[in-house]
Amino acid sequence: MLRTLSVALYLSLVACIAAPVAATEVTTLEWTDLMPEEDLKLLQQMPEVQHDYSQPSPFDDNYQGDDPAAQQWQQILSSAKVVEKYNNTKVRVPGFIVPLEFDGEQNVTSFFLVPYFGACIHVPPPPPNQMIYVHGAKNLKADMIYSPFWISGTLTTEVMSHDLGQAAYSLKVDSVEEYTY
Repeated sequence: MLRTLSVALYLSLVACIAAPVAATEVTTLEWTDLMPEEDLKLLQQMPEVQHDYSQPSPFDDNYQGDDPAAQQWQQILSSAKVVEKYNNTKVRVPGFIVPLEFDGEQNVTSFFLVPYFGACIHVPPPPPNQMIYVHGAKNLKADMIYSPFWISGTLTTEVMSHDLGQAAYSLKVDSVEEYTY
């Protein structure tokens, strides 16, 4: 009986110690992890892009064509569908920053995290489920936007809209570190 009691006490103690450790586990994500399976399948089934500039482009504002691939592309580019299992999860995601707000010393305090350099600035923004609104950053200088970063924090499926784009995810930052190859 004493042995059973000591084993039960030991297992309870281990469970109490292990629970906080498991709760602070950080999941490293790739950008495709943030796309629901149906969006990822659509993207993978896209035909190769043709660079025939003599034909109207589905990316032109006044495009009137009925190309099924163009319709599929538009569906992917506007998708705000999220992967719910990452809601309220501690994550680590690599990407580039698109500054949105600054403090008095011109440090970036909030930004969009995007999968590639120049997104939202010179080209159409990525789909909302490929953008993360990040807030709470500290000591991130505006001239650092040319470098990729690892951003860690709590990810939520909270939508945020801005003139530069719409993010289907938000992240309260815990740490920002330069991306190393």
